[in-house]
Amino acid sequence: MKVDPGVLVERLAQAEIPVLRSTAAAMNALALEPDRVTARDIARVVLLDPLMTLKVLRFAETHRGPQQVADITTVEHAVMMHGIGAFLALHRDAPTIEAMLAGDPMALRGALSTVSRAQHAAVFARAIAQHRHDSEAEEVVVAALLHEMAELLLWCHHPREQEEIRDFLEAARGVRSAAAQRLVRGFAHGDLQLALARRWRLPELLRRLMDDDHAHHPRVVNVTCAAALARHLEHGWNDPAVPTDLDTVRRLTGQDSLAASLLVRNAALAAARAWRSTGITPVAAWLPIESRDAPASDAGRPPHDGPDRTVLALGLQRLRAAPAAVDDEALTAWTLFTLQHGLGLRRVLYAMPASDDRRRLDVRFRLVSDPAASDWCSSLHIPLGGTDLFSYLFHTPKGLLAAGENRDRIAGLLLPDQRNAVGEGAFIMMSIFANAEPRGIVLAARGGPEHPIPESLYVPAKAVCQALGKRLASRGLH
Repeated sequence: MKVDPGVLVERLAQAEIPVLRSTAAAMNALALEPDRVTARDIARVVLLDPLMTLKVLRFAETHRGPQQVADITTVEHAVMMHGIGAFLALHRDAPTIEAMLAGDPMALRGALSTVSRAQHAAVFARAIAQHRHDSEAEEVVVAALLHEMAELLLWCHHPREQEEIRDFLEAARGVRSAAAQRLVRGFAHGDLQLALARRWRLPELLRRLMDDDHAHHPRVVNVTCAAALARHLEHGWNDPAVPTDLDTVRRLTGQDSLAASLLVRNAALAAARAWRSTGITPVAAWLPIESRDAPASDAGRPPHDGPDRTVLALGLQRLRAAPAAVDDEALTAWTLFTLQHGLGLRRVLYAMPASDDRRRLDVRFRLVSDPAASDWCSSLHIPLGGTDLFSYLFHTPKGLLAAGENRDRIAGLLLPDQRNAVGEGAFIMMSIFANAEPRGIVLAARGGPEHPIPESLYVPAKAVCQALGKRLASRGLH
């Protein structure tokens, strides 16, 4: 269920903020000998934990004295301003995220993965800031560490929708995170983040550094680039967005491409030292196998063997109610995601006109939840203008189910290489039209002759595809 953003801001602003178990243990150990502890000792512990960093900044704001004019933007300054002994006493025995989410392993892993990403972003931001000789590097580090704070708090207090967003992004690589968040929640995490920062009265400087809308400023670019690197590297060093991130590092630091790449790799190795605090494998772990993607996460949904009417209804609801800011690609990918998880169609793809040649269709999205068929239709060739089934459906608003006795007859309307790519077994094909304009074709299957598609799935599959067409048509009217 979507929650009004204003209501959610109030809920999260007043909710308990847990810390990492490792942070609580370290703070308790420091509290045993407060006379031997420095503000820098405390800062080293705090800056490994975005949750604890947030608690410190909120502590500094709520304990602001009447004579204090300047904002406190660093952890070390916050501790010194309020006294080491008092600070340690107040933060002893803090509640932990591991205890809070002990009964929900999926949410705990999602939260800890977000913490790990924040830790990496902070280290990347520090490395870039130091190379730029930023005299206040810790401000940039804090902003990078807090860049995903809204997502982290949502994992703690509203995890179900976060799982939905994560599963969608894992299935449909290339969809922007903000678009997925708007589809599921109705708003982007960044909007919630800034609203919370204002509600907590975090320092204006930190708010600007966390606001991607100020991306013309080099220090903001540092923060957004570090956060993007951390997010993209979760998918491996060959994620298609990483070269763009590395080019931003090159421009920020004035280095050549090789030096910028080495800076990021060395920072990833430094970030790996904190992995025990989350138990999440750091991105540096697969540097020696950089020609491959990151190991697959075990946190997503398992493949579906049949329809799930609840997921189908929710998928349709999200599609029909998606805000206008959600782009066509996200709407299309969400349609495939709904077909896959709502109807158990384990292999789905969307083909659309090529950007450089309107005489052919290119596969834009391909979602395959069947590990045995990861290369399904990966080399599908779809020319337009002939008498084959793809050409016919692209120009005709129609759908069909190729199953049972009709399967071979319908498959015979495909070109030979298309039949080979589609493989054996039943399949569904649907043309997508926005008003009278052809947009693309959806192809879906369940996985060979041993997984037939019952006729009962055709009507809901058609409803999902028609909902996409209507949304694309309504977007064209704005």
